[in-house]
Amino acid sequence: AAGGATHWSDRLTGLTAEERLDLLTTLVRTQAAGVLGHADPDAVQVDTPFKELGLDSLTAVELRNRLAAATGLKLPAALVFDYPQAHVLAAHLAERLAPDAAAQAGRAASGDTTAHALQEVARVEHALSAAVAQGLDQAAVAARLEALLARFTASTAAAADGDDAVDQLETATAEQVLDFIDNELGV
Repeated sequence: AAGGATHWSDRLTGLTAEERLDLLTTLVRTQAAGVLGHADPDAVQVDTPFKELGLDSLTAVELRNRLAAATGLKLPAALVFDYPQAHVLAAHLAERLAPDAAAQAGRAASGDTTAHALQEVARVEHALSAAVAQGLDQAAVAARLEALLARFTASTAAAADGDDAVDQLETATAEQVLDFIDNELGV
């Protein structure tokens, strides 16, 4: 199994982040298509959740086993539920197979940061779905999620307002700056 991981690590060396992701997305789509009985990997869309494609618990384990055999990685049983779309799963495999390259790519491109954040949101979604059946205090969790969303929205708005204020300050006349000070500081 370790030889498979080395093989993929070698294949990914020297590729750009986009090329690594494309190659691993093709692997995931090909294996998912095989599990679902499709001859063409194009039947598995990169952004469609595996559940919507027809994967259930049994086929999810089969897909995990195929990916583990192909990559040589030890993968968790809930892999497909933790990473519920082909491109998200491929990004996870890229991190596991080429961690140094994935870290560099993550620092270099904000798109990777967005993908990682969305991946984490998907993991939380999966955990919440599983916890509902186990008597989850939905009101407490909902309140916490709403507070998190409010902070996230406020920080995004503040950053946008801050950028706007800087632009306005750079182009303001002396009179406009003094008016701002009077209005905002009550001087």
